[in-house]
Amino acid sequence: MIVRVCAVLLLALFVVPFGMGEAFISARDKRLVYFGGLFASLTVFEILMLIFHAAMGSLRVMTALWCLLCGAVAVYGWCKYGRSVGKNGLASVRASLKDWTRTEKLLLAVCLGLVVLQIANTVFNVTYKNWDDETYCANAVGAVYTDLVNRVAPESGVLHPAFYNKKYVIAGWPIYSSMLSVLSGIHAAIIYRTILPIFEMALAYYLLYSLLRHFLRDDRRKALIAFVFVYQFFLLAAKNMSQFSNEWWLLVNGWTGKALAFNVVTPLVLWLILTMEDTDPAERKSCWQVLFVVGCGACLIAASLFMTLPVLFAVWGLSYCLRHKDWGQLWKFALCAVPAAACALITLH
Repeated sequence: MIVRVCAVLLLALFVVPFGMGEAFISARDKRLVYFGGLFASLTVFEILMLIFHAAMGSLRVMTALWCLLCGAVAVYGWCKYGRSVGKNGLASVRASLKDWTRTEKLLLAVCLGLVVLQIANTVFNVTYKNWDDETYCANAVGAVYTDLVNRVAPESGVLHPAFYNKKYVIAGWPIYSSMLSVLSGIHAAIIYRTILPIFEMALAYYLLYSLLRHFLRDDRRKALIAFVFVYQFFLLAAKNMSQFSNEWWLLVNGWTGKALAFNVVTPLVLWLILTMEDTDPAERKSCWQVLFVVGCGACLIAASLFMTLPVLFAVWGLSYCLRHKDWGQLWKFALCAVPAAACALITLH
């Protein structure tokens, strides 16, 4: 069972996303490839989820179809990657690892230790009781037991009409845990609130470090020290702004959609826009591709992003165009905001 769970998570969260990214993104920075593939896989899941929800289709058939579609694209991407990578690529990886000084390695160990400590405390030592989160978790469990995609009320067994609650249906992040439950055989509640948060919170801290590394790009040591300070600020904010800050959401209920919205999606969008400013035109094209699929895949995660993402793309897009005096790029930011804006209109209708 342990081997099966590890294999499923490795494939769904790393192997398939990276392969899908390699299939349609040509970027030197492999972070762009991975994030593009991850959110492309979430976009495919979102489309299938809405179709099978409306048609009262089988969750297990939907899972098989997702594996078939994303798996085929990932195989093509990995084959493409295998043809392009060579001894030079492996040598550069080894050289980058040797480039770390002893002090930097020590600071990295401290940062990793802090992250592991916080994840362990959240997963094994936190009790969170909230009707909204309980409903999401119940939807994940109910989908597995009924073999339907969010169509049955888990507390009563009553069949819901299609799109009974639009924001719960469109932002169906818990159903992703249902899919992983079907593939792994682990109870959906355990996937949702115990196993998947390990990846989700680690990803949030990785994006935090990526932003710090962008601003302190000339000194890795300063970026690692800054990470330790920001980590402490997270703890202080969570302590003094309970239930009203993204820091609290990350430390207490990091598996929820709103926690992922403001600790993963928002920093990722900012990092992508900042990265676009420092790259050549070829790499900038890859940033646009990733930014668009993030705008699509994020609709699966949280309904709060339906309103937040268009605002972020508008504000940061205007700032980008103003700084570069290139108003021709504004339509691209608008295009990235279209999926979330469409979901907002549908939800409010």
